Amino acid sequence: MARQGLDANGKPPSTIVPRPAGHGSGQINMTFTDGSARPVGLNELWTLTWHRGCSAGGPWTKAGGVRPEDWPAWMRRFKDY
Repeated sequence: MARQGLDANGKPPSTIVPRPAGHGSGQINMTFTDGSARPVGLNELWTLTWHRGCSAGGPWTKAGGVRPEDWPAWMRRFKDY
């Protein structure tokens, strides 16, 4: 008989364990209205369309002219979008 949490061979079952997103990685987990979910970069948050009147090319995006030095010091190491 297999022990709880182990397969018939006494080994943990095969699973894919994603790397958790968190502030240390510069990403957070996001769920979207279409039911999808994915990690989103902290600086990417300013490129998302939050409502109909929201500009995805606002001032805190590369398209809007933001430079790495414009971000707070703790966010400068994260990818720009």
